[in-house]
Amino acid sequence: AIGDAGNRDVLDFYESVYERHPEARRLRNRIEHAQVIHPDDFERFAELGIVASMEPGHAVEDSPWAEERIGADRVKGAYAWRTLRQHGVPVLFNSDYTGTDWSFFYGMYAAITRKMADGTPDGGWYPEQSLTAEEALRAYTYWPAFASGREHLTGTIKPGKWADLTVMDIDPLNASPDELLGGQVLMTIVAGKVAYEIQN
Repeated sequence: AIGDAGNRDVLDFYESVYERHPEARRLRNRIEHAQVIHPDDFERFAELGIVASMEPGHAVEDSPWAEERIGADRVKGAYAWRTLRQHGVPVLFNSDYTGTDWSFFYGMYAAITRKMADGTPDGGWYPEQSLTAEEALRAYTYWPAFASGREHLTGTIKPGKWADLTVMDIDPLNASPDELLGGQVLMTIVAGKVAYEIQN
């Protein structure tokens, strides 16, 4: 769901299903994109246990025209990651490739700075909705595992979990925004086996 009416329609649908089938809440249902949310509906996401699946690149790439298209009031509910998290809503990130750049590093940069790769807009687009590096990293790791009901198997590095790992040339938690944009994946490990390794 993209707009606030679309998100409300999906929330209404989930609510009607839960009234008839309360056990469906266990499925950790989600709304893909969840781009513009009416102020009254943030709490509904939380009450219904809905996961918001979003794309940081879309937020910053929509910034040049979003306010003109949907208005100054409605745009305050656009890509409102901080507001969702303040309501206790799980926020997971993805690239929506080919909808935007596939790079995890670009997504982290956009989530933290609310800027496009060229550094615009100055100060970030609605920077009060930005996430910390740790929150953004969890949106790419823990929350997707949670949404799929696999947080006991993956999403964090702990004894007994699958050894699904990504090795990077930078620390995404401590890198500067500019360093993030230059980051590279050196290796991916799936179930303890190397699935990809950069060639020097």
